[in-house]
Amino acid sequence: MTAIEERPTDQGDARYEELSYDEWHAGALAALEELGLTYAELKEQARNRDFSSAQAHALWSLVGGTLDL
Repeated sequence: MTAIEERPTDQGDARYEELSYDEWHAGALAALEELGLTYAELKEQARNRDFSSAQAHALWSLVGGTLDL
């Protein structure tokens, strides 16, 4: 699996990079850690449609169902 990540440049133009599965997975884990959640907790919040924060909801929108944790 690969993903495309948008990264702004100093000139304000977006630059797109293809991420490997390992990069995608590491980024998702870092985001979960920043939110203080496990993937299981985030998945449960999604199942209940009751997210602990807007950031948790946004993360689920990005990674929901794509991780093998």
